Amino acid sequence: MPAYSVVRIKVSELRGHCPFYKQGDTFLIKQQCLDPSQATPDQFCFHSLKDLYDAYMEVRRGPIGGMRTIGCMDHAKARFQLERMADEEGPGWN
Repeated sequence: MPAYSVVRIKVSELRGHCPFYKQGDTFLIKQQCLDPSQATPDQFCFHSLKDLYDAYMEVRRGPIGGMRTIGCMDHAKARFQLERMADEEGPGWN
């Protein structure tokens, strides 16, 4: 079976009120797909997903254990830490 990348995103800090995230919230992206079954937020801010995309692409192509921290576009109220986790094996999309 082919291996695919896994990136964990964690809300590392909140600066002020955020209606979507709490500090410590985590979610995973596996096979370029947000895995809601392993996510702690009940809702996802669409703007934050856009903010995370470029950092996600960079981290998923980097070494396992590689990390990056970014802030959201709303004055960086939410800070996200992205970490490349160990690859997982699975059937893939095809």
